[in-house]
Amino acid sequence: MLEPLVAPDASPGKPASPNPPPPQPAAAHRHERPRGQVLEAVLAVAAGLFDCRCAMLWTMDAGRLRLAAARGLPAGVDGTDSALARLVDADAPTAVVADAGADPRLEGDPLVAGDGGVRFYMAALLRGADGELLGALGVGDARPREPRPDARERLAAMAAVAAPALGRLAGPRCRQAADASSSAILVVDPAGRTLFANGAARDLLGPAAMPGQPLDRLLPLPLQDDPEQVVRWLHGDGKARDEVPSARRLRIRDAAGELRVVEAVRCDWHDRNSRGVSLILRDVTEAGAAPRESRAVRRDALTGLATREALFATIDSLRRRGARLGVALLGLDNFRAVNEALGHEVGDTVLQVVACRLMAWLPADAHLARFGGDEFAILFQAPAGLDAFEPRLQALLRDVARPCEIDHQRVHVEACIGLACDADAEGAAHGGHGGSGLLALASLALHHAKRAGSLQLRRFSPSMRAEAIDRRHLDLELRRAFRDGEFELHYQPQVDLATGLPSGAEALLRWRHPERGLLMPVAFIDALARSAIAPAVGNWILQQACRDAASWPPAGGRPLKVGVNLFPAQFNDDALVDKVDAALAASGLAPEQLEIELTETIALREDGVAERTLGQLRKRGIRVSYDDFGTGHASLSMLHRLPVDRVKIDRSFVRDLVDSRGDKAIVRSITLIAKNFDMEVIAEGVESVEQAALLREFGCHEVQGFLYSKALPRPVFDHWLAARVASPGAAGGPAVEPGDGG
Repeated sequence: MLEPLVAPDASPGKPASPNPPPPQPAAAHRHERPRGQVLEAVLAVAAGLFDCRCAMLWTMDAGRLRLAAARGLPAGVDGTDSALARLVDADAPTAVVADAGADPRLEGDPLVAGDGGVRFYMAALLRGADGELLGALGVGDARPREPRPDARERLAAMAAVAAPALGRLAGPRCRQAADASSSAILVVDPAGRTLFANGAARDLLGPAAMPGQPLDRLLPLPLQDDPEQVVRWLHGDGKARDEVPSARRLRIRDAAGELRVVEAVRCDWHDRNSRGVSLILRDVTEAGAAPRESRAVRRDALTGLATREALFATIDSLRRRGARLGVALLGLDNFRAVNEALGHEVGDTVLQVVACRLMAWLPADAHLARFGGDEFAILFQAPAGLDAFEPRLQALLRDVARPCEIDHQRVHVEACIGLACDADAEGAAHGGHGGSGLLALASLALHHAKRAGSLQLRRFSPSMRAEAIDRRHLDLELRRAFRDGEFELHYQPQVDLATGLPSGAEALLRWRHPERGLLMPVAFIDALARSAIAPAVGNWILQQACRDAASWPPAGGRPLKVGVNLFPAQFNDDALVDKVDAALAASGLAPEQLEIELTETIALREDGVAERTLGQLRKRGIRVSYDDFGTGHASLSMLHRLPVDRVKIDRSFVRDLVDSRGDKAIVRSITLIAKNFDMEVIAEGVESVEQAALLREFGCHEVQGFLYSKALPRPVFDHWLAARVASPGAAGGPAVEPGDGG
């Protein structure tokens, strides 16, 4: 192993000169001077290529990467066992650290510590001809910074050049092939892994040409006319290489996922006992297939796959030939969370990994396209229907869900699939038999698959279409109802258990339908929450509730509160806080009299919007309550994270409270938790005096339910309120109506 080489003119904080004199190796290693000079040249080129002060070469020694040669490091620093070497391994062949001083993995590292230590750092693995790990090439600088977009690729290419200097990788023929950039060139080790792919190869093959990809991703055996002959051609089958023909035709998937025919020329390379293969590929797809140049404008820029428009054109072309088609629409689950948590660069890489896995799986007669941000479409011929494809697609879902390592982040992405075929399209009244019609049915099936959870596959059924039509009709009716003023607010009283006086009311939406009469929220609220008019309706509810509550008389000297539920879509509005301020100002209602009721859908948001918005509202004196606590995925961490004043016990725990030990324990626990968080507790669905007594015993502060009153229209509520304020002991008899929200 070489001694560490440090450029004599390098010092902390001083960049190495562009052309420093070559350092002299130690006397004990003068017999290695030629190789040492080559390594020093590699280090000088690597440092200059990336505008870095220092460059390092790590080699394997007793199973560990140790510093073998370097330039530009601070004098007197021993970096033999630096943790910088361990940032790359077989699963992560390249690494980039924008600021090593802020990376906990490198805390106290001798090459990082100090004012002149390494801050920006990149590294790439060096591999031998048989795939063994030889070492790593790294470059670093004292200035933190972000790398260029192509930095990893360029450093990996430098590593391929550095490996022959260790006497273990490709010889002159391999290097000559890599320099022939006008052809698609692949350099492959005996284990079948890609060591290098030039620009023409990456353009032809797309993500499948990334270094480290197995050869069967590039040349899938199921696509070949004679797979066994291809294996013998690639690996020699024990014969001398001179006995194997040097060229043959192969079938591949190009960067757009299209089937292509290439003429492949195999060039052997060897050095001592190591051997490998270089492949030169030339596209010779038969006349009649779309030329790659004409389709380039219809490729997705990120993955190289066909676009939506290109796939529609393929569907039309196949249909003209009489093909019966099927399509699988694959959508990633919670992909937005990957972008928000790890950044869009990691998200883009995830999409490329998924595209690569889909291309490797793709049958010979299938076509792949990227639809939208996180959806992919697989088009295939299905003359006998879809039954044979469903098991294969289930296996594909499991393959896509395999975790991947990106920038030292372990990323899990799962997906769902919606499936449809021409037979489904012919039996559905969807206004079109073209590519868009078939994809629309697959999209409906995907929607149902995602509603069922992760890793789900759903095949289109006519009931999905009927449901979609009903959903669209309901949305149109909701828009008309809002325009024509058919929505109204009813108020369900809330009562203080200690005094028996009203403490406020919850505003509940009702729809007075011209044909169906008064509709409860269960009939329309979910559809309204998904509708584009939800923010406008929510703002109207807020304004109307504030106007109504401003006219309520105080009870026992205390002003009454009004509780308002916001739609989740309202939290996407940057002006929400301003709109709340405007509603209060226009009505004259004090901020302390308004309570925003928080649903689980809003609480589960991970983008910080709920915390920020609710925090701003509370600073104004507005109260926040957590609705239906304990019924969903809400956790104690949410109560700690979110600015909440009180929790509401769901009616499902109150209904059997008198007779159920379990419900008693749950209610008692909720009240105890609330007390420890300095929160108040209100229970809904109270229908008996016994329930009210138990709730008071457990520490519940307020209640609402049919024992006191159902939700009432504004004039009726005003009469009820006047009577209760005048006579606190008066009981509003239970008036139970299903789905009334009380």
